[in-house]
Amino acid sequence: MEISLAGWSINRRFRDKNAPLLLLDYPRVATEEFGINILELNSPFFVYANPDDQATSPIASGYLDELNTRASDLGVRMINIAVDGHGDLAALDEAERKQAVENHKKWIDVCVTLGCNAFRANSGGGWRKAPTDDKIQQCIKSFGELSELAGQSDIRLMMENHGGVSVSPQNIIRVMHAVDNKYCCVLADFLNWPDQDDKLANLKIVAPYSWAIHAKFLSFGFDGESPEIDCATALEILKENGYANPYGIEYEGKTDDHEGVLKSKALIEKHAL
Repeated sequence: MEISLAGWSINRRFRDKNAPLLLLDYPRVATEEFGINILELNSPFFVYANPDDQATSPIASGYLDELNTRASDLGVRMINIAVDGHGDLAALDEAERKQAVENHKKWIDVCVTLGCNAFRANSGGGWRKAPTDDKIQQCIKSFGELSELAGQSDIRLMMENHGGVSVSPQNIIRVMHAVDNKYCCVLADFLNWPDQDDKLANLKIVAPYSWAIHAKFLSFGFDGESPEIDCATALEILKENGYANPYGIEYEGKTDDHEGVLKSKALIEKHAL
């Protein structure tokens, strides 16, 4: 059993206006502070040649080599990248959709360079509004094109339950079936479902297609359990569906992130061992 750390768990450090944590220092923080040497990266925290336009700008020259060197020196493995702000892959305007696909393509090469095996793209289709059928069809087209290209480099394209088209497990499975490519898969987040949904029931639906997970917790009781989801049952669902990749921590609570990550790690270890 392996545990990975999603960079968003400490997003407040990366986004600190006075003394932001550099992505180049993330491998050191993960190993020294949390004892974790498997990482998920986040596209907003990279350094770009043109930082005002991350969507179309290439990564700064030499930056990936430096990140690779620092990670390698610490024995850190980078496994995937969560990509945000690169356009609407479910846009009804075909030119806009094609541009979004184009914007995402660079992450295939970034994954290859950093040794990552996957990247997550948002499904598109808006955030809070229920997606229409034509938007779902556009999303299918985009994920089909990107996963076909990513697969040529043995890189997975992942859809996370992250709003828009991916607001429901039924929509996610519809995309997976329509694309029908082993390189198109799911990043299953424990909590990113509408408040009224049964989160464990939704996880059970998407688990067979999951290449990565976000074991997300917001708070913890005196017993170390999270009131938002039954961690033991969630991990059992994953095991029953043959999930064998790292259990990814994504702490999103409002309290101290150091404590939140360590409590998340202890909770996963309690039920996964």
